[in-house]
Amino acid sequence: MKIFIVTLCLLSLSGVALAAPDAAILEKGKALYNGAGSCVACHMEDGKGQPSSVPPLTGSDWLDDPDRTIAIVLRGLAGPVKVNGKRYYSAMPPQLLFDDEKIAHIVTYVNNAWGNKGAEVSREQVAKARAELPAAVYTPEAVLKAFPFDKKKRRSNGTFKPDFDDVLADVTEPVVYRTFMPGASPAAFAVALPGNQFYCWDAGECRLRYVWSKGGFIRGNQVHWSSNGKPVAQFNGIPYYRARSSLLKPEDYQYLSESGRGTPFYDTTEAVDFPIVIEGVKESPKFKGYRLVRGYPEFRYQLGKYEIRELITMTEGRKGITRRFFMEPEVPITFRLTPDDAALVSTSAGVIQKDGSFKLTAKQAMEFHITINEKNPLTPQPTGITK
Repeated sequence: MKIFIVTLCLLSLSGVALAAPDAAILEKGKALYNGAGSCVACHMEDGKGQPSSVPPLTGSDWLDDPDRTIAIVLRGLAGPVKVNGKRYYSAMPPQLLFDDEKIAHIVTYVNNAWGNKGAEVSREQVAKARAELPAAVYTPEAVLKAFPFDKKKRRSNGTFKPDFDDVLADVTEPVVYRTFMPGASPAAFAVALPGNQFYCWDAGECRLRYVWSKGGFIRGNQVHWSSNGKPVAQFNGIPYYRARSSLLKPEDYQYLSESGRGTPFYDTTEAVDFPIVIEGVKESPKFKGYRLVRGYPEFRYQLGKYEIRELITMTEGRKGITRRFFMEPEVPITFRLTPDDAALVSTSAGVIQKDGSFKLTAKQAMEFHITINEKNPLTPQPTGITK
């Protein structure tokens, strides 16, 4: 199984004694890292990333050069990287939404969090880099040429040639890609299930975005590697189920999949419309990571004080997906689904209303599942390799 990662690929520090950054700057950087910056969605609150998927920021050799760090944050990085001796398939979006001061705060925080001892980065440093760096998203080769490691660290850090093809057509085991998907935030997962059921799950917004079956899986990785960081994976097919939070029309998906970096590639205009409603809880959901259960990703997120786990598998007849939810502590909820003419949706508890919503008691909400089947499934026609 190959897993793609959005990663900040940042670097450990050289051990040189440096003056401690201003506490107020660190607090601002921490708030951005855990909030609007969405860094936490991939790298986690403790900076340790996730085993076998997202490389850690804690103690990472890639943090030894502040200029390299600034360059990656400003321009992004797409390609296979080696961090502290371990391999990762990395795709990080450029941070286009923040001004120089906020970027400086984020980098300063990462340089000094979780035991790291690095330099404070100034707004002037970021402004200079923004003006002088090339406009394109970095490949590993390009960033390492501009900001090379010393000889000692070069063996454990760098890039490598992927040893696989990502054109999947006949899926026999779960495949998880951490990549850029149309109609999702930059922190998206593309997952292929046995029986050729495919879905996009958005870690930035903690929700299922869409499900499809016809047309095969994405061809995302080779697009990233060959096009210098083109953000959107090639998307084959039209979803038969889309989350209510997206305003995208079916025809928009193909357009987005073929567009370049100049086109917005995700839609969060209704992201406040979170599908799980708990009375009195107004906080946005926070992604807490995922683990593999028999090869299937189980996503973990938090809504207020409530912990939620979501495990998605194919249905018994392999004509759709089953979403299994586990919540604690006990609390009654309202779940808002999306009515869709192309899908048959059912739930293990509660009654789905015409608007797609259903209510669960506190006991029912502790463990329930939702089944989404395609109304008119076709037998997939293999067009590539088998996984």
